[in-house]
Amino acid sequence: MDRKEVLCKIEDRKYVRRLFLLCWMVYCVSYIGRLNYSSAMAQIISEHILTASQAGFISMAYFFAYGAGQMINGLLGDRVNPKRMIFVGLFCSGLANIAMGISHSAPWMALSWGANGYFQAMIWAPIIRIFAEMLHGEDRVNCSVNIVSSQIIGTLISYLLSAGVLAVAAWPGVFITAAILLAAASILWNIGFWDVCRHAETAVEERGTKETCKQKEQTQTSFGKLMVTSGILTLLIPIMVHGMLKDGVTSWVPTYISESFGIAASFSVLLTSILPVINLSGAYLARFVYHKTGERIGLSVFFFFTWASAGLLLLCTAGSISPVITACFLAMITASMMAVNTLVVNIYPLRFLKHGRVSGVSGFLNAMAYLGTAISTFTIGLMVEHRGWQATIYGWLAVTVLAGLPCLLFVNTERKGCAVSGDGKERI
Repeated sequence: MDRKEVLCKIEDRKYVRRLFLLCWMVYCVSYIGRLNYSSAMAQIISEHILTASQAGFISMAYFFAYGAGQMINGLLGDRVNPKRMIFVGLFCSGLANIAMGISHSAPWMALSWGANGYFQAMIWAPIIRIFAEMLHGEDRVNCSVNIVSSQIIGTLISYLLSAGVLAVAAWPGVFITAAILLAAASILWNIGFWDVCRHAETAVEERGTKETCKQKEQTQTSFGKLMVTSGILTLLIPIMVHGMLKDGVTSWVPTYISESFGIAASFSVLLTSILPVINLSGAYLARFVYHKTGERIGLSVFFFFTWASAGLLLLCTAGSISPVITACFLAMITASMMAVNTLVVNIYPLRFLKHGRVSGVSGFLNAMAYLGTAISTFTIGLMVEHRGWQATIYGWLAVTVLAGLPCLLFVNTERKGCAVSGDGKERI
């Protein structure tokens, strides 16, 4: 199948930076419009608008809609103009936030926040496609790694902004404020991306080449065939386990520290708040190890699963010494999983440029990671309730060690040349 939505390459460093900052801004603002619900949840429950179980159901509705949306929109992102797709995702996420702010019943809130999850899932995969198609070699990798910082900054801004709004206004203000920012970001995105593309098209014309930007045909490989021949299926267990450790475990960290050491919940939350900042180091460690291993995804991912296993082993044997030491071990584990996320969800999909499946692969793997998160948030609660924290941590260690083994199989796949390199050439 041929595809005609191919974007121009950017040569000018100024416009490379401008494109990256636009994508960074978009993803940062998207976090403000997705994490605000958790900030407002306590006040919504205290006003008896929702019960605790209803609030949890609404959060679950977002989660499942986002995971399904990553799969669907990832595949759509290989066919639809990424500029339009990101604009729709941002703008409609803003509308969903407004709907959330004016809703006062559980069914409408669940519908509104589920819709927000789906629209939010229209943003990530097209960004990775843009990096793959519009940037060259190392710029692709650097931008795919550096954009991880937008998640950290977006998380911090979301919590601080929500706290500020709640201090001076009722909880609907949290959603209305996010909606305004999302709408503004969608307009800035449209204007900024149009300017970058205009510059790229002008540069092509000035070079006098026969290259076209929007009418160049690109062969698109069947997604099902790609699943079988590329080795992606080998990564499914590692990517699901990574989702379990990166997000599922993190959500239980405050409870674990508080219950294990008998300290105030506020102090355990304070210790946990350093994890996202430390996790950012995992993204840059991922790039370092990726280059040191000769751009081998399988070997790099195996290294970080080994590192996470070491952290879990330390947590089992020495984690009871103090809450600060425990937080350090947990940071070691979650930073390793951020590195895995960067390698598999950000960098690896760039290899499928020549197949026209960058967005689809990124969306699919991201969806599998969130499936792992969904499984873990449920099973961790059961394990803790019936077996206690020590047995639960040993369970984390067991699945982490097992998840590293398929990575070795993927190393063999890369050696045989089934994978595709970051510059679109077959790996030999």
